[in-house]
Amino acid sequence: MPRLLDRSPFPEDASEIVFHSERIRLRANQIVLWLSVTPRPATEPNPSVPPFPVVLDTGYNHNFAIHERHLVDWARLHPEALGTVGMTRDRGLRIPLRMAKLWVHPNEPHHRDRLAGRPPCLVSALHGIAVYPGDEHPRLPILGLRAVAENKLLLNVSGSRREATLRTAVRWWWPFA
Repeated sequence: MPRLLDRSPFPEDASEIVFHSERIRLRANQIVLWLSVTPRPATEPNPSVPPFPVVLDTGYNHNFAIHERHLVDWARLHPEALGTVGMTRDRGLRIPLRMAKLWVHPNEPHHRDRLAGRPPCLVSALHGIAVYPGDEHPRLPILGLRAVAENKLLLNVSGSRREATLRTAVRWWWPFA
């Protein structure tokens, strides 16, 4: 049962992380994971592109949202390199849904910003990822509840410890079957 997010802390105060020499402000209570994006036919993430920070947002009801600037600057992909699956509407805009694969890079237990060095786990986005034009919304890339549900992932949030764990489903087997 691989853990994609292993007891990652989510601070009750605003904080920041640095990625590509860019200071990224995080709001209080945001769960952050590290992800990379590849075109859909890829079978593994591009090793020359480092994973970037993404907010896990159970209030976002799609798979994944990113604006063009982050797709180009952080994922090193141009929207045109990802085929179009369809469109969605948000705030009166038609947002293209692009074909892509999402790779979640596991963190070290109890550390939000340190990667564990284990291979990333594929998170399927069959309905595409929303690529927003410009750079206003979303402020940071978002992994939504649809991705958690459609990939049958298990999310555990401990309010008392202020930690979140995201893992693949447990596969039970019975040795006497």
